[in-house]
Amino acid sequence: MRVLFDHQSFSGAKFGGVARYFYDLMHNLKYHQEVEVSLSLLFSNNEYLKSADVKKVFPFSYFLGYGLTNTFFSHVNRANSAFQITRHNYDLFHPTYFNDYFLNFLGKKPYVITHHDTIPEKFATQYAELDGFDKAYKQRVLDKAAKIIAVSENTKNDLLDIFHLAPEKIEVIHHSTHFATYKPADDFDIATPERYLLYVGNRENYKNFDVFLKAIAPILLRQSDLYLLCAGSYSFNDNEQKLFNELGISTKILHYEIQNDEVLFRVYQKAIAFVYPSLYEGFGIPILEAFACGCPVALSDRSCFPEVAQNAAIYFNPDNLESIAFGVERLIDSAELRLNLVKKGYQRLKDFSPENTAKKTLDVYRSVLNR
Repeated sequence: MRVLFDHQSFSGAKFGGVARYFYDLMHNLKYHQEVEVSLSLLFSNNEYLKSADVKKVFPFSYFLGYGLTNTFFSHVNRANSAFQITRHNYDLFHPTYFNDYFLNFLGKKPYVITHHDTIPEKFATQYAELDGFDKAYKQRVLDKAAKIIAVSENTKNDLLDIFHLAPEKIEVIHHSTHFATYKPADDFDIATPERYLLYVGNRENYKNFDVFLKAIAPILLRQSDLYLLCAGSYSFNDNEQKLFNELGISTKILHYEIQNDEVLFRVYQKAIAFVYPSLYEGFGIPILEAFACGCPVALSDRSCFPEVAQNAAIYFNPDNLESIAFGVERLIDSAELRLNLVKKGYQRLKDFSPENTAKKTLDVYRSVLNR
């Protein structure tokens, strides 16, 4: 079987859950399922492709540097993808995002598309800055797909509700994490506070970071040696710094840039707990990362989180400061609870292997090609 993936999720993404998903999927299809995988991509700064075992690409920095290059190289990559699609040297196409440029070039070749979340559709009126395609635009791409992969039952239900698709057209295949088998070198370490809570990823709008911060500020103030470490994303902006000052916790909040998997693994591993206060996620890969690193987890009780973590986490109401604080403080105060959650996390992680994700995805491909 020959499967072609396109450039969309890799052109401008150095890191990120969607790019990681597609990289792991292509790697496992190629090396464990004997699928002939092609990625129509020329230029990318994506960290996951540096090993070049899936596709050799050229970083932007080799040419014009990082400034003003993303749009230019995205157009170059799109033109290359269009050319590769037109050649029809594949059995099935799997676009990595929702731009519909490919519809003009596919001919009769089928395509499968993965839908990760409905964040733009659910939160666009509340957070105007959220980036997303017009609903009618995405509807066209979904309608024409041979199959749609939803990364959780929660996401499938959202697709049925918002886009009114036929249920039999959607297959649920959960995300996974390569951290399940990954281990950093024994002598690799990072400098962190001895005791810290961990927050990972973006902090804007529906991520609910400000509410989370207000909830835990009293805990941070009561415990002089406890910190909040925010990993990844951008360093703190002026509005965040202002909020830190208002809450009196400027010295208790740290930002940690994540350069590679070794650093991220250790950041999880050394934390007292990972806290995910988001109002909505399509899946929540950081949950699996925390499980793999032996890090206890405290989660919002919304969207897909109970589906993914089940009994391997404690839950709180993300709209309620007291509920968040109570859940977090339970973890801080009880070593027994933390150990119990770590054990349950390892057990739950067994259901989310990259090999299993690839195998189930291959089953979807076969179902399309055998029609």
